[in-house]
This record gives sequence, structure tokens and C-alpha cells, in this order.
Amino acid sequence: MKMLMYNSGGGLGDSIQLFDTITSLKKKFGEKNVYYLSSHENHYEKALKDYNVKIENFDTNIKYFGFRLKHFFYSKNILKNKSLQKFDLIIDLQSKLRNTLILKKIPHNNFYSSTFNFKLC
Repeated sequence: MKMLMYNSGGGLGDSIQLFDTITSLKKKFGEKNVYYLSSHENHYEKALKDYNVKIENFDTNIKYFGFRLKHFFYSKNILKNKSLQKFDLIIDLQSKLRNTLILKKIPHNNFYSSTFNFKLC
């Protein structure tokens, strides 16, 4: 099972709150099956490195992913040059409608988001 977690906020506080979630998901589904996508830098690789919460960074090569309307048109092909064809599950950890609609374009089987009162799941 390949899983993607999206955190658009990207602040240290948001990242710290995900420690237990990331650890649990990696334990359940395997180290190399859980990916992290943020609109900003991956704090787990830098500022929070000492806490040893490692998660595979999903690099889109798109700065501030999800915050520009043009990302809607790029996101469907984001897996094109990767070894993945689609994610089994995408977990959207934010609630901005624009970001969720852009994220939902990434190929997936299941999608979980609190945006729009969970109506986009």
C-alpha cells in the first residue's frame, strides 16, 4: 500500500503534531510506503531531524504545491516520471478547497480529506 500525506501549512507545530501519526502509519504499512508532501520544506529532514521521525519526501519539483491554480493542471501527471502509477491512499491534512481539488488530481484509489465537511472523500 502506497500512501501520501499532504500538509500544506508546513509549520513546525503542524509537523510535531504528526509524529505519532507518521510513526503509526510507517509501522503498519512499512517504511518505504508512506510519503510526505508539503508546500514548504520538509521539517523532518532539517529542524526536526533530531527527533528521528523520518518520512519519505515526495518531491514534485513544484514550489508551494497546491497554492497556485496552475498546479491543478500539473498534478495529474505528477507521477509520470516516478516509479509509482498511483497512490492507494492520499490523506489531505488541510482544509483549503483549492488545495484539496489540486491534490485530488494526483492518481489514487482512496482519498481522505476534511475539506468541505468530508464530502470530497
